[in-house]
Amino acid sequence: MRLFRKRPVLAAALALTAATLGALAITSPAQAAPESASLTVTGDADDPITQGDGVSFSTAAGDGFNVWGTENHLTVQVFDPPAGPWMLDLSAPVGQPLTVGTYTGATEYLYESPLPGIALAGHDRICPYGQTGSFTVTDISWGPHGYLERFDATFEQRCNYSTGSARGEVHVANPPAPPVLAVGVAVAPAGTIDAATGEVTVGGTVTCTAPATVYVEGGLTQTWPGRRAKGIVRAEVACTPGAPIAWTSSSQSFSETPFRKGDVEVSANASSYDTTYNVFVSDETTARVAVRRG
Repeated sequence: MRLFRKRPVLAAALALTAATLGALAITSPAQAAPESASLTVTGDADDPITQGDGVSFSTAAGDGFNVWGTENHLTVQVFDPPAGPWMLDLSAPVGQPLTVGTYTGATEYLYESPLPGIALAGHDRICPYGQTGSFTVTDISWGPHGYLERFDATFEQRCNYSTGSARGEVHVANPPAPPVLAVGVAVAPAGTIDAATGEVTVGGTVTCTAPATVYVEGGLTQTWPGRRAKGIVRAEVACTPGAPIAWTSSSQSFSETPFRKGDVEVSANASSYDTTYNVFVSDETTARVAVRRG
């Protein structure tokens, strides 16, 4: 079962994000629905965001959450409340990771700032003139490629020119990060050539740590004094873990010089897509292959 499920982002949330968080890339590959999350906010009457009211959201109550970020910052979004989405963004000073501890003097500047950053918005309300605040991270754990395992924090934000504040706490939990997909590629030491067409066939094996479609691409090069033949390597393999899976590729020379029997240099790159982390993984190798008539 997939640990993360992509969730839609409402148009209102997009507009709110653009107005509140500036250049935040909400389409980050790390954007995902957490297994469990909650966000609780209360505020004073003069706070423009809460206007003295309190809100509480949780996945247990059926509220929709998205979470994304990097080691430097984290964004938690509640995207489907009837009165409009909520967004909380917390960041460490530029060049520093978010760690357990208290961050004071946070400002509206979330990126490329020597100070921490904070931005809370909700119900289509933002701080009209910027904000300051503080937050305390009590637990945080990242896995590979922006996979958030745990995050717990409390926070307080005051809009500039306001006498009231908003405050609250956020909790996010996911299962331990699964392993990243790994693939490998090998080239067999011998190949064949069709004497009639000059087509060279080479092969090898691929390996994978989870079921995946693996694409093998590369090239063939054969040289002798003053001449060079060149071809391509291309194969698609349905890979399953446990044992190497064979691949083969055939190519004629696309240069003016045809292939002939003898040694051929083969470059092979195996790549696949890790659907858990939304990243490409690859492996490559180069080998000298003895080509004989098939």
